[in-house]
Amino acid sequence: MMQGRGTPPRPMPGSPGGIARGMMLLGRGRRDGMGCFSATPDAVLTALAPRVALWLVGGLLTVAQAPTLLSGAKILFSLCLVLAPVVLTQLLARLWAREALWPRYMAAALWCDWLVLFVMLAVITIVAVLVPAGIGVEHSVLILNGVIFAYNLWLTWFVAWVGLALSMWRALVLVLVIASVIMELGVLSSMLPPHYSPWQDFLALPSAHATR
Repeated sequence: MMQGRGTPPRPMPGSPGGIARGMMLLGRGRRDGMGCFSATPDAVLTALAPRVALWLVGGLLTVAQAPTLLSGAKILFSLCLVLAPVVLTQLLARLWAREALWPRYMAAALWCDWLVLFVMLAVITIVAVLVPAGIGVEHSVLILNGVIFAYNLWLTWFVAWVGLALSMWRALVLVLVIASVIMELGVLSSMLPPHYSPWQDFLALPSAHATR
């Protein structure tokens, strides 16, 4: 007996197709996307690998262009951006008795971070239309960064809420902890020599080093 045409089988959790599907679902606020990711330590390492590779390449290019202490500070701060969420969320998951859920959550969170790039491309397209319409470049950059920042915060909150089975308030606490630690690291970086201020890069503002 021939089987009728049915829906195509869903990709296996942790497979490239499953990861892509999970990203698209979570990025649109669909909690069922969490099941598309594997719940193993290897899944976390696989999700972390592209970020570490990108950090290594970026670090080498930064040093090659300007082998200075400021470049070293940029590389060190960017490494903190990569590792801080991993370390902090694991500590919070242990504190809230969510350790068993953490590997799947972390894999999903790391992969979903790449969605911000797609949002950025979409916003850049909109900004490219707004600039000729009379909005200044500085205002356009602020709009771009504001939208990306807001979406990133929401996505971080949503993935934590779903992936770690937290209350809405605990998920918000997780987001605030990550944001606070990163901000404190930025303040510390700007206070200590060579006084690298990452927020000037984020806001595309002229730095004090450029004006000297």
